Amino acid sequence: MSKTNESPVTAQDAVTQSLLQTFQNLGMFAPKDVQADTIELEPGVTARFHVRALPDAEFRKLWADGDRAKLIAATICDEDGRTVMTEKQAGQLKPRMAARFQEIALKHAGFGEAAEVIQEEAGND
Repeated sequence: MSKTNESPVTAQDAVTQSLLQTFQNLGMFAPKDVQADTIELEPGVTARFHVRALPDAEFRKLWADGDRAKLIAATICDEDGRTVMTEKQAGQLKPRMAARFQEIALKHAGFGEAAEVIQEEAGND
């Protein structure tokens, strides 16, 4: 087979790889590493934990279920990415705390003003 016949495929692969690399560089994919965050438990008392950003398919499934506890359990983790509470435990949080954890999960999923700050800090504005 001549190189002339192979060029269109190779050129297309290069364009595809270039676009994929551009998307990765712009932070368009859910990060594989976890990110640290904090939550105020009561005035003057904060807790540090980590958050796992979910890829779109997993996020949409959890969001469609409408179960905040599932979202919290799937995203709040330790520094190694292991879950720190079950869905049942997340469902037993006080409503105010559950709402705060949901807000944090959404922030790390890219929603809201706080998410914009994260993107700017990462250089993805």
